[in-house]
Amino acid sequence: MKKSVFLGAAFCCLWTVFSMNASAQALINELVVNPGGTDNSCEYIELIGTPGATLTNLYFASIEGDITSTPGVVTALITINSVTLGSTGLLIITGTVPCGNRVYPPGTIVNQQAILDNAGGALQNGTNSFLLISSPTNPIVLGTDYDIDNNGTLELLPAGAVVIDAVAFNDGGAGDITYGGVVLTSAAGTIGAAVRFPGNTTPNSAAAFFGGALFGSNDNTGFSSTVRTANFPASQGGALTPGRPNVANDAVVDRNGDGRTDYVVVRNTGGGPNGQLTWFTKISGGNPSFSRQFGVAGTDGAPGGPGGDIILAGDYDGDLMDDITVFRPSNGTFYILQSATLTIRIDQLGQVDDDPAIVGDYDGDGRDDPAVYREGAQSTWFYRTSPGAFFTAVNWGATGDFVAPGDYDGDGRADYVVQRADGTAGRFFRRLSGGDFDSVLFGLSDDFVVPGDYDGDGRTDIAVLRANAGGFYVWDFEPSGTAGTTVVSDIWGMAASDLPTQGDYNGDGRTEYSVFRQTTGTFFNMTVGTRNQFSEQWGM
Repeated sequence: MKKSVFLGAAFCCLWTVFSMNASAQALINELVVNPGGTDNSCEYIELIGTPGATLTNLYFASIEGDITSTPGVVTALITINSVTLGSTGLLIITGTVPCGNRVYPPGTIVNQQAILDNAGGALQNGTNSFLLISSPTNPIVLGTDYDIDNNGTLELLPAGAVVIDAVAFNDGGAGDITYGGVVLTSAAGTIGAAVRFPGNTTPNSAAAFFGGALFGSNDNTGFSSTVRTANFPASQGGALTPGRPNVANDAVVDRNGDGRTDYVVVRNTGGGPNGQLTWFTKISGGNPSFSRQFGVAGTDGAPGGPGGDIILAGDYDGDLMDDITVFRPSNGTFYILQSATLTIRIDQLGQVDDDPAIVGDYDGDGRDDPAVYREGAQSTWFYRTSPGAFFTAVNWGATGDFVAPGDYDGDGRADYVVQRADGTAGRFFRRLSGGDFDSVLFGLSDDFVVPGDYDGDGRTDIAVLRANAGGFYVWDFEPSGTAGTTVVSDIWGMAASDLPTQGDYNGDGRTEYSVFRQTTGTFFNMTVGTRNQFSEQWGM
C-alpha cells in the first residue's frame, strides 16, 4: 500500500536485476501456493535470473512433507527447458486461466502450466517443500519418493542432480519433514507465500526469504497483518510483485517501482486558463527522465489551481508503480493513468469541494483506492475498493479538521485520522481500520500536517510542519508507539520559497525531510537522525 502524502505543484523506471550466483541458472524469487481466495490459477512461481539467459534442465518440484502422508514424494512437477529470460530477468509460471486483473510487463516471460489451474490447488501450503532442481542427465519424475527412509534427505535424486534453491512451509505437524534448508513458519498460522529479499542472491538460505499468509480476493497481493514470518520487513509494504522485481519498501510517488520516491513536477504546458498539464519525472538515483501529458490547469493557469484538476498519485493497479492521477472537482471524477497497462481508468466518486488527499489502500489488497473526504458537522470519508463497486462511507471528523491519512498501525490498511485545534495545541483523532480509536495531543493548532514513516517501522507517524521566527521550516514527528512522550524535531527548508515534498528518496524505508525550492527548481532532502543531505535539480 502506498502511504499517502499531500502533493502540491511539485511532487515530492528502473528495475534492478540480480547478479546471479555463478552456479545457479536462476533462483526462486516469489512463490504463492495459497492465494487470498480459493486455490486456483492465481498460484504462481517466480524465478529470477540473468536477462537473456536460457534456462535448461530445470525442474520445480513440490515435495510432500506431512509425516502422516507420503513424505519425500513429488506431488507436483514443472519442467523448465529452453526458456530464455526477457529484460526483467523474471520468469512467471502460472496457470492457463487469467488471474483476475493481474498483468505482467513485456520484459517478463510468462510460462503457463495447466497443472496450476487445479481448482483444489496444485501447490499445497501444509508442510511442503518447493525445490528448484538442476538435473542435466536424468529427469525428475512426478510421483517418485526420493526420501525412501523418511530421514529428511533426498538420497534417491538422480546422479548429477543439484538443488539450486528451495523454500519450505511447515504447518507445525509433529514429525513433519522439510527439504532444502529454507523453512518459513509463523506462530499465527500457515504461510502461503514467500518473497526473496531484494538484492539477496544466496541460494538455499532461510535469511533470503520472508513470507506470510495472503487474504482477500485471489489476485490480491497484500499479506495478512498477523500471519507473517518473524523477519517480515515492516517497511516493505506487505505486497507481492508478480512479474516485477521485488522492492525493499513501499515509497510514495514511486513512478518505477524501485522503492524510492521519484522527482516529479507538473507544469502547465498548454498555457493560459485550464491549459494542458505535463508531468515531468526524474527517477531517483540519476536515471532516465520522461514526461507525459495528463490533466488540466486551473482557471488561473496554475497546476492544481481553482477550477482545474487536483494533482494526485497512487498505485491503483497494484504494480508498485504510482499512477498519474487527477481529481476533477467539477464532476467529482478521478482520472487515473494506470502504469501497468497505460490505460485510463475513470472513477466517479465525490463532488465539488471534496478533498481527494485521502487516497489510500483501505482494504489492504495492495492497491490504492479512490477516496474523498467531505467536510461537515459530521465529516465523512468515502472510498471505493474496486472499479464498479459501491462506495463505502465512514463518518470521522468535523468542520475545521484537517485530514492526516496513512497507515498508523502498520496493518496494510489506511486509517481515518484528522487534526483538530485544541486551544493553541493540535490534537490528532485516530480511528484505525480495525475499529480502535484514540486521540493524541501533538504540535500547534495551525501546524501543517506532513504524514510519513519517519522512523522506518512500517507505520505512519504523526508529523507536522511550521515556520519558525527565522523563516525556516521546523519538522516535528512522534515515532510510532510513543504517544505523548517523544518528539523528534529538526529544521529543514525555507518557508518563503519551499514546498514540503516528504518522501523516501533513497529507498531506506524511512521518510526524509524534503522541500522543493520553487526559485531554483530544486529538491532538497535530509535524512532523519543522520542528517545526510542530498539534492536534485528538477524543474524551473
